Amino acid sequence: MILTSVDSLFRAGTLLLGDNAPAMAPQPEPPVLVPIMVAGSVLMAILFIRNLINILPYLADNFTRARGSLALENSVRVSRDRNIIALALIIPFLLVINRWGLYSPDFLEGKDTDTRFLIIAGIFIVYLLVRRIVALLCNPSYGRDNFQTARKAAYSFFILCGFFALPTLGLMVLFGANELAVRNVLLIEMILVYLIYLYRKSQILSLSYGPLAVFLYLCGLELLPTGLLVASALVF
Repeated sequence: MILTSVDSLFRAGTLLLGDNAPAMAPQPEPPVLVPIMVAGSVLMAILFIRNLINILPYLADNFTRARGSLALENSVRVSRDRNIIALALIIPFLLVINRWGLYSPDFLEGKDTDTRFLIIAGIFIVYLLVRRIVALLCNPSYGRDNFQTARKAAYSFFILCGFFALPTLGLMVLFGANELAVRNVLLIEMILVYLIYLYRKSQILSLSYGPLAVFLYLCGLELLPTGLLVASALVF
């Protein structure tokens, strides 16, 4: 009798769940844009590896002394290769920021991977535009060559930042470091490279300008745009 009743329940074809049954959480859409960007970054690394090798001695010279930037800018071929590598490094840089949360204001919470990447890329473009506008406004009437050399030193130190950060990231992931440790190490490396860059830039500017002018140029060209970027991460 009991078996007959159970069999009839299955034959009815209806499964009744209690009112407190948990709802199925919606599954996030898999990222589409980010994997394409990763593949593109790998392809660019293969295409421009020779350009990177050509500029490595000049980058090392930039890192150790201010006049290394002057020597780099005096070579059209090397400066062109430097600009190409800096441009190619933007996408990997943004991918690292997106993946490891190096820029993570509250308004990015809950966004999918592709959306976060696009927002971070947009903010980075705005940051570059602000830097460019300030540079145009500050463009001096004398000592212009050293001013432009100091401005373009950002490209070299951007490459150096990636040169230190990417191998460190790979090693930490390989040895199973947790995400917080990876994030903190990357932030420390980037801050240190940025501080060295500010020091080298001040040295280049001091070849043509006095201490007060150098300080004002650094405030306008570097501290203002970077301060706005940091504030956007902390406030929003």
